[in-house]
Amino acid sequence: MLTRYLNKTSILSLLAALLIMGACTEDSNIIFDPDHEYDDIDPVVSQVIPERSAFAGVGTVTPTGIEPVIITGQNFGTDKSQIIVYFGTSRAEILSLQDDQILVTPPNDPGANRRIRVVKVRAEKYSEFPEDPEEQYELRQIFSPYPVFEDADTPRAITTGFEGELYAMNVIPDGNDGIVMVDKDEEEFVQISAKREDWLYSRIHHGPDGYVYGTRGGNVNVIYRVDASIGLGGGDAPTPEIFTRDIPRAQGVQDLTFDSNGYLWACYPNNILRADPASAAVVSYPMQGDIRTVRYSDGYLYAAIVRDGESGIWRVPILGDGTPGEEELYVMMPSNDIRVRSMAFTAGGDLVMAVNTIASLMIYRHGEVGELYPGIMPPGATTLAVSSENPEQLLVGIIGTSIGGVTSQTRVLRLEMEQEMELFYGTF
Repeated sequence: MLTRYLNKTSILSLLAALLIMGACTEDSNIIFDPDHEYDDIDPVVSQVIPERSAFAGVGTVTPTGIEPVIITGQNFGTDKSQIIVYFGTSRAEILSLQDDQILVTPPNDPGANRRIRVVKVRAEKYSEFPEDPEEQYELRQIFSPYPVFEDADTPRAITTGFEGELYAMNVIPDGNDGIVMVDKDEEEFVQISAKREDWLYSRIHHGPDGYVYGTRGGNVNVIYRVDASIGLGGGDAPTPEIFTRDIPRAQGVQDLTFDSNGYLWACYPNNILRADPASAAVVSYPMQGDIRTVRYSDGYLYAAIVRDGESGIWRVPILGDGTPGEEELYVMMPSNDIRVRSMAFTAGGDLVMAVNTIASLMIYRHGEVGELYPGIMPPGATTLAVSSENPEQLLVGIIGTSIGGVTSQTRVLRLEMEQEMELFYGTF
């Protein structure tokens, strides 16, 4: 039986003896009774699923959602107020309780030494897992900071390339550091565009032609690009060139994506546009609303729009001649205050969204919108990317902010998804 008992009476008796020896007078108030008889059956743990580790604050991640940690055994009872589950020294949240099974969300306390203890308030002994005291249970962290960047770096807009490398718009204390590239070995970054440019990019995207394209957002109606290979040759990193500013009725280009035919699609208020990277020819198409981000997936162009005060995702099919078809509402956000900043899809078709709320990341699956990993991700998620090196990791660009009393710092996080993400066109 995978159970190890520790005797509460022996521990409490020792504590009582110490209290008695430390008493200054005969009428010291000592309430501990070493002769107390416990009136409940000791809990017994026989199995924990998953057996060796889970994600801190989450549990088990599957392509269909989050699953709790399952503790099976005997004598748990059915009264939640009488059961406490510890992972190390931190308490888990009990989701449901049966006499032979407990479902819990583990505490957000990552570490390798997190033995599980089930305590029954009115029982003498608690049960521990694993049985062997030399074995440990691990709570893994669901995200980790992207390496190489130091405290002085503030990587903002991000994209990835053909071989899993990361590109980021980097800002340092004394100015703009331009666009940098971290190779897949994650040892150092190199300059792709010249330092000390006079602007920041709100979005960047690696194109199928090897260029990194960028937008500045705001009211700037220009799309820039830079040859990502030049800085890698040891020469001076170039200043990005203007790819196009021939954008009808533009009020500031906000975001861009590539489709399966190699066309660049971008968005700005009340319009989407298509550009040919080879010729820079641009065609604009009306689409009502404040459009802040676009993403191409499986034949559709998805656009996050605030329209008539309502926040949602609309989509249009890209037809055989490369033009957009008739738009349709894909999903309405649960609150009109939620603004979608960036989008990514799982290989199974679920939509992951970076949002402006404390939730930070939300997901649309099974016909519902919910928080991806509740209470785990720091606020400020702004841009999303997927690495071709490890497509089960979602890269999340965080812009430092403070929401609901929670403060984050600007950084790039690698988020474990435990399922394959759909690669962005232009990165493979």
